[in-house]
Amino acid sequence: MAAQQIIRALTNAVIPSDVAAFWQDHLAPMKSAEPRGRLIAITPASARAITLTIEPNRAFNGFRAGQHITISASVNGAWVARSYSPRLVSGATSGAFQITVQRVANGRFSQWAHDAASIGDWLKLSDAYGDLALPENNAAVMMLAAGSGITPFLSLLQSTPLQRNTSLQYWVKTPEDVCHLDELLALQTREPNFHFTLHSTQIGERLNASHLADCLVDTEIMACGPAGFIATATSLASAQSLRLQSEAFSLPMIVSDATQMVSITLARSGKVVQVASGAALLPALEAQGIALASGCRRGICNTCACSKRQGISENIITQMRDDGDNPGLRLCISSARSDLTLDL
Repeated sequence: MAAQQIIRALTNAVIPSDVAAFWQDHLAPMKSAEPRGRLIAITPASARAITLTIEPNRAFNGFRAGQHITISASVNGAWVARSYSPRLVSGATSGAFQITVQRVANGRFSQWAHDAASIGDWLKLSDAYGDLALPENNAAVMMLAAGSGITPFLSLLQSTPLQRNTSLQYWVKTPEDVCHLDELLALQTREPNFHFTLHSTQIGERLNASHLADCLVDTEIMACGPAGFIATATSLASAQSLRLQSEAFSLPMIVSDATQMVSITLARSGKVVQVASGAALLPALEAQGIALASGCRRGICNTCACSKRQGISENIITQMRDDGDNPGLRLCISSARSDLTLDL
């Protein structure tokens, strides 16, 4: 055995793995066994959004266009995680990618990105997740984006030659909210199969049946935006028997009953807390001072999933209730409809 291998084996035997991982992350993040990324550029994307360019280490497994990753930043000594749709930097050989971060009131990650992020900062990266993808056939595609829902479409448009008829309709509140406008206009000029339309909700231009009126029967509708926007897109596509892929970056409006409280028993600690019936479990537990792992906060990444041992829970998105054991209850999209026992 080589001397280096002997030293490494002795080190592993003496130093606990978690301690070794801590020092590895702080002394050599680029060589860490865990996915990490170094912030290498910060540029404007709109009047209210910025683009972060991140160079990942070798432990990062990459992503497919249209997918999301959870990115964590150290904010005041605590890791704050949020989900973003990345896209590769054209021509980069290091695997560098970009995310677009809009400023969000009370958004801890977005406030950090806009006000405190610095070149050289290290970020934690998750594995990629999400199923949004262009159809395998050459069917026409209509992309419907609202707000930051534009980001997965930018990645998809970059990933393949535009040989199919592709249209993108983009809804923003005001013209100042448009991200990457110059890039989209240049793409429309360069690609004869690409058609781009911008809508402003401030002047009443909201998604309606007229926006899908020219779709052929085999057109694939792809929608990304807040829950209400996705609900409208789903209804319109269904009315015309069109195929639809969609992703919502927010949850439907939640109706909770603050007058009806239920008990949540945390089996590992024995702690019992009271939350409102119907309230999303993740923020409700966080409000009780319980630190929980989370990522997308909309039911995609499974970071917040835990085992439910007993009680009735309800899926906030589908309104389906579950009165049995559940080994993978996603706290971000689940509410309590009775007392619950969770494996936390």
